[in-house]
Amino acid sequence: MEGPAATIAIPTYNRASQLSETLRCMVNQDTPFNYEILVINDGSTDETPEVIEKFARESSVPVRCIIETGYGYTHALNRAVEEFHGDWLAFFDDDQLADFNWLADLMRAAEEQNALMVGGPVVLDIPEKILNGLGPVCRDIFGESPDIREPDKYAQAPPLPSGGNRLVHRKVFAQIGTFDEKMLTGGCDRDFLLRALSAGIPMGWAPTAAARHVISTGRFTYKHIKWYSLQWGCSFAYTDAKHKGMFFTVSACCARLGQAALLNLPKLGLHMASGNSAATLDTQALLWRAVGYTRKTLQLMAPRLFAQEDFFSRVEFRRVRKSAE
Repeated sequence: MEGPAATIAIPTYNRASQLSETLRCMVNQDTPFNYEILVINDGSTDETPEVIEKFARESSVPVRCIIETGYGYTHALNRAVEEFHGDWLAFFDDDQLADFNWLADLMRAAEEQNALMVGGPVVLDIPEKILNGLGPVCRDIFGESPDIREPDKYAQAPPLPSGGNRLVHRKVFAQIGTFDEKMLTGGCDRDFLLRALSAGIPMGWAPTAAARHVISTGRFTYKHIKWYSLQWGCSFAYTDAKHKGMFFTVSACCARLGQAALLNLPKLGLHMASGNSAATLDTQALLWRAVGYTRKTLQLMAPRLFAQEDFFSRVEFRRVRKSAE
């Protein structure tokens, strides 16, 4: 039997019921080529192993499992890079769903556009009442692709591939390496994309290869949005320092603080006074992002003086649950 042309990588942690629905979509992909599924179980303590074993036993599509011990999301992605078969690696999250043509559409776009990295839209699969109550900043935080809101704007210049819905050729990893595991507050997908752009990796876009992000209503809270926003600010500062240097990062930090004080704080007052809850939350998210950016910039400038260990441990993305040996 011919080996797989592509591997679908699904990192997971304690989402057994959602993972079951995701795997059901993935094993039913309609493709003219062979593919396999690689689940990276990052130390789950629920029924995740049983879910994976069931699909591995019953599916005609090969389902493999890599067992990790809680080193975090970025490490799980890198394990997928180490272990995948074939020329292509497709990244998919354990709380997403897709139609039966998702993988074939990504591969077709790669071939037709001569691309080594291809992405597709991410749609928020949440109750309409909640979706309508979110502004564009918060919808970005929860992963919605920008072309979903502004299709005409991106018709001629499609968005860049997003992390949770991305197909990457093996040549890309050989050229630019893997994901940066120092990025504990998230953003490793964006950093990987920036490195690929700098290296001239040809990008593609598959508008029909949509991933539907299924989000529990319990995550649409003030506390969660604050946490996500602080993470974004920290990761933006890290990638700016990495790609553009500290002078740029410090300058950008000052600009963000000025924007927060002179623009967003007055806007916040106006939105609160008018009762516009979506705009209020969006503006608060931007202010929290400025806080995260500032705190990370200070840490990068003077790590001993501004270590802020407690703060950064609280905003880790898919927190590392076990210290390295």
